[in-house]
Amino acid sequence: RPMKVITFAIIALLTRVHGFAPLVPTRSSVDLRPNRGQGQVCRALPEFNDILATTSSLLVSEDDKDYGEVIKTAAIVLTLGGGLIPATLSANSAMMKTLSGRKDAGPEADPSTIKPGESFDPTIFETKYRQYVEDSGAEGPELPLSSLLFAAEKIPLVDIIAILGRIDGVNSIADWRNLPSTKLPNVSTKSPPQWLPRKAFKVNIRKAKFLGWPNDPKTGQPLGGEELKAAQLARVSKKDVLIGDAALDAVFDSWAWGASIATPDKVDRTLRLFTKGPSQIDLGAFVGAAVRGRSATGFAALTFILIQIT
Repeated sequence: RPMKVITFAIIALLTRVHGFAPLVPTRSSVDLRPNRGQGQVCRALPEFNDILATTSSLLVSEDDKDYGEVIKTAAIVLTLGGGLIPATLSANSAMMKTLSGRKDAGPEADPSTIKPGESFDPTIFETKYRQYVEDSGAEGPELPLSSLLFAAEKIPLVDIIAILGRIDGVNSIADWRNLPSTKLPNVSTKSPPQWLPRKAFKVNIRKAKFLGWPNDPKTGQPLGGEELKAAQLARVSKKDVLIGDAALDAVFDSWAWGASIATPDKVDRTLRLFTKGPSQIDLGAFVGAAVRGRSATGFAALTFILIQIT
């Protein structure tokens, strides 16, 4: 019984986090109430009191000897009569797609079928930068501990440098105040939801100007060493340079934790973890943030599997 209580508490957590099912918001799927700020709409993690309350209510139910049978009966009815089998299959499919590491690898929607204002992605019509890139052609070593990110392709360190070398604070990533999500009806004008889709982040980075090769704040040397910088600087500095999607996903997940949108508060907080000054990147801190972000997805997926087989 204690294990069941823990399992249901985890379900409550996952319901809020959406760890394994990437969030792909559309205008038709959003239900926002007036004056509901971004802090309430986009909160990435549940409040501890919410989890405690959920767990406490389950613990109280322990006094009912038949609660297990009630839950079992309800599950059977919902599964057979409520359409949970197709929903579970759909969730499993989304989970496997996420775990495969290939986010945004599917076919693009036809831009001609999308009218302006119908998408939360401000880059939906910029097809030139939206193609999935498996191999950027970057040479040199891979990102340290990249195997822990379970990416579908290799993540060259040079690709990470090409991305981080194009970021100068949270406001260099997007025009947060003018994202389509801020123009939703019935939202607070002072604190509207600021949602940056994953693919929009990729487009913005690929279009951005390279600001310079970042250095290690501990040694003052270029990330990857002088030889790597000499060999790859000309390539990564080019406009419209190819950057692999696996590397872009690694950076995005460091603050999004598997979700398909980013918010400025989480981006800013994460950037502060590994950005130590102008062109100063603590690579170890970045890798730690990327691994933590990716592990959240793995933990959610593992828990979902355990729930299905217990």
